[in-house]
This record gives sequence, structure tokens and C-alpha cells, in this order.
Amino acid sequence: MKLYFISVAILFSLSITTLNAQQEYFEYGFKGGINLSNISGDGTSNYETKTSMHIGAYGVYKILPKLGIQAELLYSEQGFSNDRIPDAADVEKIEEILRMQYINLPVLASYNVIENLWVEGGVQVGYLAKAEAEEETVTLDSAGEVNSTTETIGKTDNYERIDLGIAGGLRYKLSQNFMIQARYTQSLNDINKTMAGDQYNSIFSFSVGYVF
Repeated sequence: MKLYFISVAILFSLSITTLNAQQEYFEYGFKGGINLSNISGDGTSNYETKTSMHIGAYGVYKILPKLGIQAELLYSEQGFSNDRIPDAADVEKIEEILRMQYINLPVLASYNVIENLWVEGGVQVGYLAKAEAEEETVTLDSAGEVNSTTETIGKTDNYERIDLGIAGGLRYKLSQNFMIQARYTQSLNDINKTMAGDQYNSIFSFSVGYVF
């Protein structure tokens, strides 16, 4: 019986040691935050930054004490806002908001520069699930009365489904269970099928994460 309890105690100790070792070299959790997104490139000088959100999960495997490989799976809302120049004389203004819904997979190298601060850089593959534009048209009738109409237009077919980009930023571990993150992501491929020239997603993102 004594031997049984000793064996159980040894196995329990080994399990705790193994778990601690795994936690030391593997970290995972959930994250979410805001995007400050826009589309840059040819013909985009009037576009304005749109504020939206992202949420998802991430994991970091430390291949060396100061070097890790990080992968994430994120739902990300992106796009831009724009005041278009009206064609008709009775139209005062047209306000357009493009909303794009992406599923993004960033894969990054993560390097620990100082205690709790990591520099991240790598590539991201995004899949466009949906894109739609909300257009508000403001008109002025002959009596001087202002009228407004809003229309939602599907735009998914106007954009490439796959968005390949580069990403870089910083991650800071506040405590054992919480971290904050800042990142910039830029498309490498032209995402717009219909406009002349090249257009690219451009996103600043800020996240708060829970670490298990």
C-alpha cells in the first residue's frame, strides 16, 4: 500500500512538472479589440478611416526562450468611409461606408526584446466573407426641404476573396493572464477588382487578450 501511494505521488509530481513545462513553452488565449481600417492606393485619397472590431483566438509556441511562433484565427471587420461627389444638382452629398468581413489567419515570429515585451512580425492570409456598402444620399427639393435615403448595396463580388498581407507590432504581457497588443497590417495584393490601379487594406489594430 505504501508503494502504491509513493507511486501515485511520483506520478502526480511528474504530471505537474510536465504541465508547467508545457505552459512555459506554449501560451494560448482569446483576444479582441478595435480596428482602425482604411483602403490605400490609387484613387483612395478621399477615403477616411473606419473604426470597427476584431475577435478571435491565438497561440504562441516558444521554440527558444526568447523566440516563438504565433498563429491566430480572427474575425475582423474592415473597410472605410467616404463622402462621394454627387452627380445630380439636387443631391447635397452621398456618404458611403464600406463594411468588409474577413476571416484572418496571421502567422508571426515573436521575439522577446525585454521582460514581458515581444516584437511580432510575419504574414497574414485573409478570406473575405462579405462586403457591403451603406450609402446615405441627402437631397434638397425645390421647397428647400432636406431628405435623406439610405441604401445597402452588396459589394462582395467587387473585391478579391483572398487578401495576402504583412503584419508587425508589439505584445506586452501585463500579468500571468492578461496581455495587450498593437499591430499594423498591410495588403500585398490588389484587393479591388473593379477600380483602376491598385488598392490595399491598411489596418491598425489594438487588442486586449486573456491568457490561459
